[in-house]
Amino acid sequence: MVALHSPASIATFRRQAHAPSARKAVVPVRRSDGLAIEWKPISALDTLDWAGVRDLIGRALQPNVFYEPAFMRAAGNLPMAEGIGALLVRSGAQLIGMLAGRVEGLARGRPVPTFVAWESPYAPLSTPLVDREAADAAATALLHELPRLPGAPRLALFRLIDDGPVARVLGDRLYSDMKRPRVIESHARATFVPDPGDPLVAVSAKKHKEYGRVRRRLAELGVLEHETLRGEVEAAVATFLALEASGWKGRAGTAANDDPVAARFLTEAVTNLGREGKARVHLLKLDGKPIAAAIVLFSGDRAWFWKTAYDETYAHFSPGVLNALDLTAALGRDPRLSLVDSCAVARHPMIDHLWDGRFAVADWLVPLAGRGPLMLGLAAEKLRRAVMTPLKALRDHIRG
Repeated sequence: MVALHSPASIATFRRQAHAPSARKAVVPVRRSDGLAIEWKPISALDTLDWAGVRDLIGRALQPNVFYEPAFMRAAGNLPMAEGIGALLVRSGAQLIGMLAGRVEGLARGRPVPTFVAWESPYAPLSTPLVDREAADAAATALLHELPRLPGAPRLALFRLIDDGPVARVLGDRLYSDMKRPRVIESHARATFVPDPGDPLVAVSAKKHKEYGRVRRRLAELGVLEHETLRGEVEAAVATFLALEASGWKGRAGTAANDDPVAARFLTEAVTNLGREGKARVHLLKLDGKPIAAAIVLFSGDRAWFWKTAYDETYAHFSPGVLNALDLTAALGRDPRLSLVDSCAVARHPMIDHLWDGRFAVADWLVPLAGRGPLMLGLAAEKLRRAVMTPLKALRDHIRG
């Protein structure tokens, strides 16, 4: 539920004028192990082998919906994506690894050039794609080639990487190279494992009973129904955007509809994913009128509860929670899914009380060139966060 994160303000897309080197593509390099690796900047993503990316997604050790072509191509026009590129590893003609991100330096407040893996309030997971049959080779190539990128990064920052199989492969490779990643922050994110035999297994009996009473009270006001939209979901996305704009985000000026670039990105990403069967919009309706909407994204055998919004006129009846319960039941019946990620911040007051599953999500700072840059980069990152944390808390208090 990225709506639970506070998105950065969206402005007109600008190219990265302060770091022109980041826009230069790296000539494909043939390594001694026979692999080829290259860097594609955001300005060249239209020339990316998207069919190869889709093929890699089908063979990925761990899926990440924010690497889906429909999502990445739409996100490329966001201002927060400036300078982003993709590091690609091939074995022959087959793509076996992909890591998106950008190199940040002094212009972005980093005294040590740092490769920052792609994540954002819209993409709260930086886990790269690696072929399950060539995971170690792909991870090795990605990590070893990072220092060659334009800007010569001496550190790498993986924000919001989950404790899954890809993280374990990266960690094993780093330890074998005597490069110990430093965990700066970590937290447990709400998840659930679907169970067709008990679709609401993630919800406690107490909560199920409690919200059952709320649902009956709301149903006294009219006909209450849940609808799941698949395939062509553009109209349902517009409904979500309108509900989001009607609430506190609209009053704070941070709703996607307050910025044409953000609204276009969200509509394009979800609509195109929907046409591929990788996005659904769940609506809770009262007498035919949507009073809550949620967007769920899919890749491989996982799903992401990405966005949620509701009509605050009915806040007393918790329509957003009721809609979350309905989509939990729907996803819980899907035998193809191995995990549903809430995308939520730590200790979220709504989803943490509904879903009992957790997985660890952490920020890793990885040394690429000795201990000195790591110590300086670590101190700078901690200072950066010490300054930003109270500012974010103040912002959230004002919005609240």
